[in-house]
Amino acid sequence: MAFNIVKTEMIAKRESVAGTPETITSSDFDVRMYEPEFTPDIQGGDEDSKYVTGDYGEDIAISGIQGATFTTMTKLSTATSAPDVAPKWGKLAESCGLVGTSYAGTGYGYEPLQSGDKQTSTFHKIGISDDGTPVGLQSSTAGVMGNMTISAEGVGSPLKINYDFKGKFSGITDIANASIPSLTSPDTTVGAKLMNGTANILGQNLCVQSFSLDLGNTVEYLACPSESTGILYSSIVNRQPRMEMTVIAPVAATLDPHFLISLEQENPITLTFGDWSIEIPRAQLLSYGESDANGKLAYDLTIKLNRNSGLDATMQDESTFRLLQGTTV
Repeated sequence: MAFNIVKTEMIAKRESVAGTPETITSSDFDVRMYEPEFTPDIQGGDEDSKYVTGDYGEDIAISGIQGATFTTMTKLSTATSAPDVAPKWGKLAESCGLVGTSYAGTGYGYEPLQSGDKQTSTFHKIGISDDGTPVGLQSSTAGVMGNMTISAEGVGSPLKINYDFKGKFSGITDIANASIPSLTSPDTTVGAKLMNGTANILGQNLCVQSFSLDLGNTVEYLACPSESTGILYSSIVNRQPRMEMTVIAPVAATLDPHFLISLEQENPITLTFGDWSIEIPRAQLLSYGESDANGKLAYDLTIKLNRNSGLDATMQDESTFRLLQGTTV
C-alpha cells in the first residue's frame, strides 16, 4: 500500500476547551487549504545516555513531549453566504489570535487581540492511499495555535494567507474508506488579487508592487507533566506585526522615507482589493532600501504596526490592524 503525497486532506475545528480534542466529521471539512506540510516534533528527554562500560554503546532514550508543527495556505476568498458572515477560512485566522466582528449587513472584520490568544483548534491531516478502495492515514493534533502571513507576490497575484501552526500530537490512525471525510459546503468565491484596488500608503496613493503582512505571533507549548503528550495546548505569548512592501518611488515631496524614519512619524495605511481591505491606523516606517521593479526605481519598506490607541474609533484600542471583508457601515 502506498500513499500519494498530493492526495491529502487538512481539516480544522475550533475547540470549546483549549487543548481538548474535538471530534471531526465531514461537516467540519469546509475550508479549501493548500500545500500542507506536517512535521512531528517529538523531543527526547535524555538522548545522550551511555552505560559506563568503557565502550560506546548507548542506553535506551526516553521520549519527551510530543508535539507537531505544520504549515498550510488558503486564498483570501469572500464568504459565499453574506458580507457580514465569517468566511470559512476564518477559523484558521482565529487560531492565529484574530478576533472576528460582524458588521450587520455590511461586513466582517478580524483584529489581533489579546482575547484571542487561546482560540485553539483541533487539526487532522489525512493522507489518502493509492488503492482503488483507499484508506486514510490520519495524524491528529489538538490545542493548536499559530502565526499567519497575508501576502501578494506581485501586481495581479492572488492574495494568499500562509499559516504556521503548532500543537500537541496525539498519534496516527488508520481511517477506513467510508470514514474518510469529504469537502462539504466550502466558500466558492474566487480569491482576491492585488489589482483593481487602491493603496494609500503613509498618506499617499502609491503603486504597490508586492507586500507581506506578518502577524509576528510567537507561539509556545504550555508544557504540563500531567498530560500524556507533556503539552496542555499552544498559545500566543508575544505579537510583533510587521509589513514588508515594495512601492514605485515617487518624488520626495510625495514620499520621503528618510524623513519619515528620522522623525519617527506614524501614518495610516489602507490597501483594498475586491471585497477586502487591510486597515492600519498607525504605521511607522522602520527602514527602507532601493530596488528595481521592472526597470523602475522602487523602495523596499519595512513597516511597524503600532497600537491603535483610539485613533480609529471603529477598532479596538489594542488592535494594530483590521482585515475587513466588505465595510463597517
